[in-house]
Amino acid sequence: MAKIRDTYLALLREWMGELLSLMVHDPAHRTLDGAILCPACSVVHGRCADAIYPFLCLYAIDRKPEYLEAARKLFAWSEYMLCDDGSMYNDSQSQWQGTTVFSALGLYHALRYHGNLLEGQERLLWEERLKTLAGWLKGGIRAEGKTNVNYIAANAAAMELIGAYFQNGEMRALARELALTALSRVGKGGLLFGEGSPLERATPRGMSAVDAGYNAEETLPCLYEYAESCGDAEIMERVLKLARAHLALMLPDGAWDNSFGSRNFKWTYWGSRTADGCQAMFNALGRSKPAFAEAALRNLLLYRRCTKGLLYGGVDYLHHGEQPCAHHAFCRAKALAQALDEGVTEFERCAIPSDAPEAVMHYPEAGAYRLSAGAWRMSVCYGDFPYMKGGHASGGAITLLWREEYGPVFAAANTDYSLHEAHNMQLTRKKSLQGSLCPRLEIERDGTILSQVYDFGSEVCVHPQQEGTLVEVKGRLCDIEHAPKGGAYRASYRLSARGLDILLDCEKGARLILPLISREDAKVEGVSSLGFAGRLRVKAQGRLIANRRVFNLAPGFEAAELVAPADEKGHIGLTLSFC
Repeated sequence: MAKIRDTYLALLREWMGELLSLMVHDPAHRTLDGAILCPACSVVHGRCADAIYPFLCLYAIDRKPEYLEAARKLFAWSEYMLCDDGSMYNDSQSQWQGTTVFSALGLYHALRYHGNLLEGQERLLWEERLKTLAGWLKGGIRAEGKTNVNYIAANAAAMELIGAYFQNGEMRALARELALTALSRVGKGGLLFGEGSPLERATPRGMSAVDAGYNAEETLPCLYEYAESCGDAEIMERVLKLARAHLALMLPDGAWDNSFGSRNFKWTYWGSRTADGCQAMFNALGRSKPAFAEAALRNLLLYRRCTKGLLYGGVDYLHHGEQPCAHHAFCRAKALAQALDEGVTEFERCAIPSDAPEAVMHYPEAGAYRLSAGAWRMSVCYGDFPYMKGGHASGGAITLLWREEYGPVFAAANTDYSLHEAHNMQLTRKKSLQGSLCPRLEIERDGTILSQVYDFGSEVCVHPQQEGTLVEVKGRLCDIEHAPKGGAYRASYRLSARGLDILLDCEKGARLILPLISREDAKVEGVSSLGFAGRLRVKAQGRLIANRRVFNLAPGFEAAELVAPADEKGHIGLTLSFC
């Protein structure tokens, strides 16, 4: 392929060119002039000034004056989001101020790498803004505060980098305290927790909030920048250990398996909707450890697959007729710009851990298993962290099934889509097609859905075998409040190189719903057999119904919903294979 740097640069040019076309030019209205309109949300996102840094980066490369002018206009507009206490609002209708830390980091990188592009007084003005933001951050995001771990890590980076820039020892001391706090939140499976609670053990079953997307794309990159700046070798080694553990969560196609994440209502398959991405950190690590550079490139190529002007929020958004949210592009453009400024790693293509993973990996902190057999990858979740109503699927449900040459077969985000972060999520106008992508056993009783995925008390046992892995699940069908109001169920999944066998024992009247990712309808091959894309096969012991088509904005796929009803004895059995 062409130089890897050219791949990064081409994508950055496409995103920033489209963002430039969406910039408002209206000098009569200061609160609009210079802002970027979002085509998906029909609003101005308060964080659109994050595009200042990538606009300056492109100007430094291409010397097109419109890029420099756009950066200046965005800086001037962003004063409208600035509060008198030194913080910045996340949005004009949102009181959340924690994202001040990302505004500060973006402004820091703009000044660090391209401050020479600014005229004398102009640079001083930008530096004063940076001091103002940092002044709020000193007290606004503290180690003892009740905030998600990504903010603690981000402020560690901000206090260290800005403290070094202005030679402020107090900031740098606070940075170390924040970094050590974030690094203290590592579970038995090697994953960071705290995306939902600062408590070490936040659930009755000893689990906590783990979100792979935020960890890999925001928290770890910030901790890496902290360690790199202060030169602490011990902390850097701890960050590297965490980076290796999280790299295992990347699928072979460059996607992040965030199917069991506490905040997977913002899962986009390529990452999390409002995070910056892994490219800057992984490129830096890739200079000595090529697997990280390879992972960064695979993730970038997935961006490429989801881009037409702007980055769309999922693989099937464009096909389904959804608009791209500008938030994705102006956030992730920062990581691409930083990789370009620091030097994109050129390397010989190589393997990443998920190309040949261990057969069984257990993450007790998240209540999740990840399995591998031949070309298949599968995740099973039994976690009980209640981040939100209708949050991540549990009950020993299969939250992800992935097959080489096909991609995701199942990919479950939150069980019930809702605008938990209204300013950071989208709505579809095709409401009749909106549906869950969670494979699930369920029954409807008196108008209430009782489902496996709501069961926070399930028991899961995993048994490695000679030709694959057997998963056994026991639980009760529950309502959305996790109350066990339905019958007991038993499930077994046998994953092998040949495919996946599912057996269920449940109450009569229950049904297994399988939202199988496909842009095509199922091809009926018999009463109990359906085919997809010519090679994927689903065969049931009893009836198998092609029910309807569904789409979900998280993680952004279309699916053909299949239904396998329980027989008179409450049995369901089926096999998925690939030929």
